[in-house]
Amino acid sequence: MKKIKIIFGILVIVLLVFGFKYCSGQTSTEKLKEGDLIFHTSKSDQSPAIQYATMSVLSHCGIIIEKSNGLYVLEASKKLKLTPLQEFIDRGKGKQWWAKRVIDQPVKVKYNHLLGRRYDTSFKPDNNLYYCSELIHHIYKTQFNIVLCKYRKVSDYHLIGLKDMLKKRGINLNQEVVAPIDIYNSKQAHNI
Repeated sequence: MKKIKIIFGILVIVLLVFGFKYCSGQTSTEKLKEGDLIFHTSKSDQSPAIQYATMSVLSHCGIIIEKSNGLYVLEASKKLKLTPLQEFIDRGKGKQWWAKRVIDQPVKVKYNHLLGRRYDTSFKPDNNLYYCSELIHHIYKTQFNIVLCKYRKVSDYHLIGLKDMLKKRGINLNQEVVAPIDIYNSKQAHNI
């Protein structure tokens, strides 16, 4: 396990130094609108594994929601919830974040029916639970008829040293998942 943590640490450093192709400069939060996608590097325990498996600095994402008192992020964390935008940004490593826009015209995301659901720790498709990138994919597909990207088999990602952890969480190597970097790289999404 110590060897895996060292590998994760080295990977994160390499990604942070060389992997910032995502850094086209952070947009101002004032440019964000409902439906925009926001990404950061989470400080969660599973973040290094997600970064390693996907070879990306991005490990968490959500959708911007506009309310009368400001901007929020609809996210799948321990449960599906609305988080004030600044709190979401502050929780990311180095307070760095990236945003993408899929639809240029104003949109309204329907989310109340999703709030409070548990986070899907086994990343299973179609179980009425969601992890962060699955939530975004689901909303865009069901509400806007936009498929942001294809799901990929777990075995398509970099899994050296991760198979025991996946097995403990009930994650099958043949099940299909979608990662934050898959959403970020969607041809449907563009920089703001």
